[in-house]
Amino acid sequence: MEARDQGQVGAFTRPMEKAREGRGRRAPRLAVELPGSLVSRRSRAVTVVDLSLTGCLVRGDAALDTDQVLDLRTELDSAPFTAKVRVTESYLDGSAGSAASPRYLTGLAFLGLQAQEEARLRRFLDEERRRRRGADTPSR
Repeated sequence: MEARDQGQVGAFTRPMEKAREGRGRRAPRLAVELPGSLVSRRSRAVTVVDLSLTGCLVRGDAALDTDQVLDLRTELDSAPFTAKVRVTESYLDGSAGSAASPRYLTGLAFLGLQAQEEARLRRFLDEERRRRRGADTPSR
């Protein structure tokens, strides 16, 4: 048995994970730690913790409304990356601990990435996966 169920984050159930069970993901995710911001009328600092061709998961200090549309700004390979995103879910991060101020995890879906941005994202994900596979290969 796994130490943690897929649908659990700390003590909190991730509702969208339950809905996805058995269907799989449209695009494989890659764990990352990228500083960024979500921008609407004001800017909120976030950390991108999970990234795929179709969206990402960010950690921040506020829960966001489902279906809210924002601009995500971060960097891929030291170059600015901006995408229009829609909030798919937002929930309390159970792994943040009770002593810290509350942190929230927010799922974001990319909305119509421009071809150039999609190509940059695909290249970043492919290169990062290759780099990690190379780092995991034992030297002889």
